[in-house]
Amino acid sequence: MPINETNITEIMEVTNRSDLKETGGGHNQKGVDFQRHWALMRIFQLEDSDPEDFLFLFEAIQDVAEFDSSASPSSVTLYQVKKKDRNEWGWQGLTNLPSPKAKKGKPVGSEQLSKTRTSPIGKLYATVIAFGSLESRGRFISNAGCNLPLLNGGNAATSVPCSLNSLDPSFHALLKDGLGTIHKAGMPAPDLDRIWVERVALHPDNLAHTLIGQVAVFLQRRSPRHSGQAKSLVDSLMATIGPLGAKTDQCHTFHEVKKRHGFTRKELTDALGQLENIPDVIQYLDMWIGQLSKDGVAFRDLTAMKAAATSYYTRQVMGGHTEQERALIVACDKWLLQNEQSESLSQFFEEAYLFLGPKHPGLRKHQLLAIFALRAIAKCVDPT
Repeated sequence: MPINETNITEIMEVTNRSDLKETGGGHNQKGVDFQRHWALMRIFQLEDSDPEDFLFLFEAIQDVAEFDSSASPSSVTLYQVKKKDRNEWGWQGLTNLPSPKAKKGKPVGSEQLSKTRTSPIGKLYATVIAFGSLESRGRFISNAGCNLPLLNGGNAATSVPCSLNSLDPSFHALLKDGLGTIHKAGMPAPDLDRIWVERVALHPDNLAHTLIGQVAVFLQRRSPRHSGQAKSLVDSLMATIGPLGAKTDQCHTFHEVKKRHGFTRKELTDALGQLENIPDVIQYLDMWIGQLSKDGVAFRDLTAMKAAATSYYTRQVMGGHTEQERALIVACDKWLLQNEQSESLSQFFEEAYLFLGPKHPGLRKHQLLAIFALRAIAKCVDPT
């Protein structure tokens, strides 16, 4: 797909606009945890729809920005993701506007209307309309409902996700007037259908349990034999997306924005791909451990080796190994090319350790032999 330079330029302009930055105080850790867990739930929800690509940016544009492509985006959904410990979100808290019912038909002054811009809905809307080339929309996400009267007599707090275009007429008209103060001269009237509110079933005190449950359901559909590994996958991905957005320095290129704030579909599919390899290799490792046990290797040493192998694969799912491990992988592959098993399996392992151990003193014996075993198994499975 050819890169749309106009869209890339627009993304960079919006990313670096100081007037669109969140300045209302930092999130506490529980708030950040809520954002990250919800975002990962959204990532799996999106992956379930089998998209061609996606890119999530964390704390670069609003709390979370979801693009339809990591290379050449054409649309973006912006999210404000807020946890609330008590009560629902009210009209005034969301918009900084008085209730039309309290005003009883009296007009709201321009000074009061202009305060909409600093409200949660106003900040979200201002960022949505900052995009002119990309298709853009915004969603206010929270564990608490939004107590907003709707056109049909219902309430957004008890409704499915709904756009602000479905507000009760008096609230709809007042919000249009408030958001209109954000518009530049000549712009059409605010389109409230571009902003949605959504209550999500994610309790701030039960984040991990809820997310792991959703990922287990996803894995059950995608790859049933891995559904039991939902927790390790969630832990790995949280370790990846957790630090995104921590760096607040200005980015100068789209590549830089993605590197500091981004998570792509490729990163998710790579993690799932690594997960796919685990059971087979671990199954082969169990066969080798069984043979080593018959050769007389102590059960305690074999247990430590198995645990080290599992830890090694968990880090692989997270996206990389340590420098020590990478050096050992190269050395193991080289040794295996030059040596064949001629005696017992335990003797083969001991010969490898006598050669590799002194060259890699930072790794304990069971750690070294775990990686050696996995490289030897990989060589057997794929001798090319």
